[in-house]
Amino acid sequence: VVSTQSTGDCGGLPCVDNTSAKLLRNEEALNSLAELCPHLKRDAGFCCDETQVSIMKTELSKADNLLKRCDTGQLNFRSLVCDMVCGPDQAQYLDIARKGQRGEATHLKYFLSEEYTNKVYWGVRRHKLLCGHLFSNCSKKDLFSFIGNNRWTKLKTEYVIERYPSLPEMKHPSHSHLSCDKDSCTC
Repeated sequence: VVSTQSTGDCGGLPCVDNTSAKLLRNEEALNSLAELCPHLKRDAGFCCDETQVSIMKTELSKADNLLKRCDTGQLNFRSLVCDMVCGPDQAQYLDIARKGQRGEATHLKYFLSEEYTNKVYWGVRRHKLLCGHLFSNCSKKDLFSFIGNNRWTKLKTEYVIERYPSLPEMKHPSHSHLSCDKDSCTC
């Protein structure tokens, strides 16, 4: 599980905290989570705190500027980030690949199904900036490589995309994502 502590405690990166998800009491953070992450339920608890919710909201607003006309793409992209930052079942699909000297997570492996990543990719594929490109096409590999490891991301993330979980203790995030039909992902 990645932190239920403030990101400031570990130098701006999430602290490693192997405890269960906790209930948030801050109403502003809960309202932000309800808006950004409607698939995460309040009573399940969260693996994030108010500071992390605030940072996530700020960072997602940058992607939202690109995706604001793409409801499906925006929802699916937000879900990807929400699960990584606050999902109550993080231990089932996140592996801390490397820690820093202060106990902070510096590198993650994020285990995702092909179906999940296809839905995220098809919703955002026309937004080349999310892939780090200005002029060339965006592949699924480009998207997940760029959002996981670029010069602006402090927490490096390797997206492990697989048909079925490759490790017995892993379970892919399984909430329902919207599919892209010809009308919902044309932006």
